[in-house]
Amino acid sequence: MKEETIDRIIDAWKKYLFQGEMEDYQLEIDDNVPIEFAAIALHLDSRTIRASGKSEDYYEGFREAAIEVLNLIQVEIAQDDQLKVVTLYHRETDDNKQEELAKNIWG
Repeated sequence: MKEETIDRIIDAWKKYLFQGEMEDYQLEIDDNVPIEFAAIALHLDSRTIRASGKSEDYYEGFREAAIEVLNLIQVEIAQDDQLKVVTLYHRETDDNKQEELAKNIWG
């Protein structure tokens, strides 16, 4: 994905979400999240929010698909209202946790 495309997606997401009560919020992207994955996550997030205004079936289908993609790329989005920050971070899968646990136990 081109850098201009990534920047455009991130800027569009900020303009769409960081208004009104959220205008003072900041976006943080964890160093463990590839920027391309962050752009995909933000694009899916904004599309899901926009889909919420459509029929319930459409929204649920879109939301479930977005969650599947985010799980696949291991990215999670968290909002902290006290710190006024939205963070994208790398989320370990259960498989990765099991591998790490096995390494700690058996070396």
